Amino acid sequence: MQNHHSQTKQLLEKIEELIESKDYQQLKDLLNVSRSSDLAEIVEVLDEIARQILFDLLDPKEAGEVLEKIDEATRVEVVEELSSEVLGGIVQTLPPDEAADVVAVLSEDQAEEVLESIPHAESQQLELLMSYGEDTAGGIMTPKVVKVGVDDCIRDCIRAYRLADHKEHFYFVYAVESNGKLVGAIDIQTLLKFPGGTPVRKVIKDVPVIHYKADQEVIANIFRKNDLISAPVVDDNDILIGRITVDDIVDVMEEEAEEDVMKMAGTDPIEFETRSSFKAAMVRLRWLISCMVCGMTCSVIAYNFFQKQFSDPLLWASLLTFVPAIAGVGGNSGTQTSTVVVRGLATGDLAALDILNVYLRECRIAIIVAFFCSIISAIIAYVSMNMLAGTHSPYISTICLSVGLAMLMAIMFSTSIGLMLPFFFKKIGIDPAISSGPLVTTTNDVISSAVYFTISLVLLHLL
Repeated sequence: MQNHHSQTKQLLEKIEELIESKDYQQLKDLLNVSRSSDLAEIVEVLDEIARQILFDLLDPKEAGEVLEKIDEATRVEVVEELSSEVLGGIVQTLPPDEAADVVAVLSEDQAEEVLESIPHAESQQLELLMSYGEDTAGGIMTPKVVKVGVDDCIRDCIRAYRLADHKEHFYFVYAVESNGKLVGAIDIQTLLKFPGGTPVRKVIKDVPVIHYKADQEVIANIFRKNDLISAPVVDDNDILIGRITVDDIVDVMEEEAEEDVMKMAGTDPIEFETRSSFKAAMVRLRWLISCMVCGMTCSVIAYNFFQKQFSDPLLWASLLTFVPAIAGVGGNSGTQTSTVVVRGLATGDLAALDILNVYLRECRIAIIVAFFCSIISAIIAYVSMNMLAGTHSPYISTICLSVGLAMLMAIMFSTSIGLMLPFFFKKIGIDPAISSGPLVTTTNDVISSAVYFTISLVLLHLL
């Protein structure tokens, strides 16, 4: 059996062939039997004209499913290419939360035209969803719920469930008071187990409730810890306004993981929203230039200060030999610590939120790592110095001791920085993932080098 990649590649070749031959009827037939996920992959690699042809041939429902699955940068380009009338037809086939995401990337004029082309009730619903924060519960929820009065019975629940949108998957019927305030939920199994006349009050149960302003990362942790498949969303008055389902959370988890990885690499998820190489380069450069300026400035200052303290050129050259290793290991140890801490903070684990416990654990690990690295680095320095400088060099013992101590101090200091910065950033409302970025790594490198030269200088005066 051919793997998925080969099948998708063959489908792409067939589509390109039919577009080139202008056999649009056969192309339409092919699109009708193809999976929307495969078409989404193909749309991402087609040129503007080919994408336009595909969306002209797809029916609105299929076009909506494809638009829902393509990446952010391609979606922005596609919606700009489509007419407001076509977009209006597509938007009406999408779930409200997905439709709001599509309209949100349109220009102000185009969004207004699309909203005017769809029924007023749907237009109002989309405007309400777009008014919520993009990364909040209100921004990712769907307003479609099945609800009954708290004084109703099971029979009323079943009736409400049957009348609900058949295209949606509902896992709970929510019981509300007359003013819409959420009281509890009834799962589908309960509806099947109890007689139709059973009062709702007797079978409703409490479920985790999510405030509409809650951050999506917090929501993902709630779902993970409680093994939820769906959760109700309420406003400031505890009135039920929507629900979030596990498929929304899968997207959120992927988005949050992607965002953390990008920030730890010193870039930004906004890079995925553009296909422009220049714009992507600008996003990366703002971090890299900061690191470069910081690193080079500190290096020049350190060189100017320490070079005057070491009058022997051979000693100065020997010391410089080990700077990359000490700076590199120190910086990497700090990054390892910050990555572990960031992961704990992201998952919301209580153990990770206790800074004292985390500090004691990371200190124990750092001491073990620093001990082995300092011994090994001192041995390597001793062997290499004997090979390169010979036994006549009067500085071998001092340099080896400096390398070992500097390695130990660099690892301990970088570990402390890698531990404290994520907590600091979280405290002031900045994503802790930044603490694993190039800026912090560069800082650790510079400080490690300064510690190394300072230790060397002290030991030379003492010994």
